Amino acid sequence: MDTEKKLALIQNTYAAALAETANTYARMNVLECVVATKAERQEQTAEAMLNMMGIASADEVFTTLAEVFGCADWHTAPTENGFIATAKACKLCALSKRMGGANACHGWCLNPMAAMVAKLTGREVGDGMFTVRRTLMDSDACEVEVAL
Repeated sequence: MDTEKKLALIQNTYAAALAETANTYARMNVLECVVATKAERQEQTAEAMLNMMGIASADEVFTTLAEVFGCADWHTAPTENGFIATAKACKLCALSKRMGGANACHGWCLNPMAAMVAKLTGREVGDGMFTVRRTLMDSDACEVEVAL
């Protein structure tokens, strides 16, 4: 098997494992608690994740994670105050829907990105710099507005 096929297999297996995890937590009625706990940890580990992936700007959070994990097809477009990031497809979301419908978006995708963007910009998560407008769980796209 060539390297490209191995990478795709690893990316798909990873997305499936995350979707299964979110659905298991939802069936156990602890998904919201787990997502909240993970959000705290993600703020603590954001700097290490940024350094490990060589991410130096807020828009690179989206493009680099799309490249590394091959999950969501993130694209960014500049706005007057920052940028809009949009994904029209996401393996994690699609797999999670197929496995039971638990929303894995925040705990395993959006919250980690918000923590990384906050670390890069010196802002706090939740201060309005990272606004999720919609997700693929209930829409035709995932859209995040980042105010810099």
